[in-house]
Amino acid sequence: MRLVFFGNPDFCKYPLLSIYKSDYKLLSVVTNIDRQSGRGLNISSTYVKQKALELNVPVIETEDVNSESLYQTLTDLKPDIFVVVAFSILPDRILDIPKKCSINIHPSMLPKYRGSSPIQYALLNGDKKTGVTIIDMNQNVDSGNILEQKEMEVPNDVNFGYLYEKLGILGSKLLLEVIDNISNDRLNIKIQDHDKKTFAPKIKKSQYKINFDQTGLKVYNQIRAFDPYPGAYGILNGKRIKLFGVKIFSENDYHDNEVGQLIINGKLLLIYVGRITLSISKIQVEGKKRVEASDYIKGLNHKETLIVK
Repeated sequence: MRLVFFGNPDFCKYPLLSIYKSDYKLLSVVTNIDRQSGRGLNISSTYVKQKALELNVPVIETEDVNSESLYQTLTDLKPDIFVVVAFSILPDRILDIPKKCSINIHPSMLPKYRGSSPIQYALLNGDKKTGVTIIDMNQNVDSGNILEQKEMEVPNDVNFGYLYEKLGILGSKLLLEVIDNISNDRLNIKIQDHDKKTFAPKIKKSQYKINFDQTGLKVYNQIRAFDPYPGAYGILNGKRIKLFGVKIFSENDYHDNEVGQLIINGKLLLIYVGRITLSISKIQVEGKKRVEASDYIKGLNHKETLIVK
């Protein structure tokens, strides 16, 4: 089977490596062109480009998936399958190029959480289970026929970084199964129940701001959903303060602490969020580096009441 891989971020790591190490022919990767990023506006390449160059896999860079040049380049490769992971929406004429099909790895149990942020929404909503779906792509976002799905448990104390990694690994294993089924014409295709669809749209920057008016459990989930990047934050003494590595320290708390109050308990830094007290392992004050909470405590006035808003 002759494959072309489309992708940009490091979520592509395991699927890309699984194809590279397989018996299938990886013809090329398609990824975004280099762009300026960061405060210094330095030119940076996508993870997929960097990894492909490391593996000596040909790279096709694009800034327009509708361009004639991209269409012709891909057509000339005579691919059997396009594998698409965390990439732009592709037009029908691109999706129709492969001899077999164009498939996509999506980190949710479709039709739940169609869109670009399924992992974050699974955590924000406190889901106990999530998973990976591989679909036969069409031009409508995440609505194609299901070729395979695999569910996994979501432990209560994990964050975005954990799920991102685990779902990438799960997706890579499922991908090889699907490609093998395609090559042997033994697919068990399932049509999505579109009446049960839900959405996980692109996360807005405003969602990183911790809402202390919601329940303590929802605050906990909000912090987990944006850990380790970009970090959920509150405001303390006029500056943003990001919280990382939160765990539930105690539940059903009834005491005189204010919601958002930081509490020093020996070497532990706690925050009260309404009937729940959370422990914080790392913290980042605006303009400073991320530090261990135990080091942050050393610089505090232990007699001062600190309320994160």
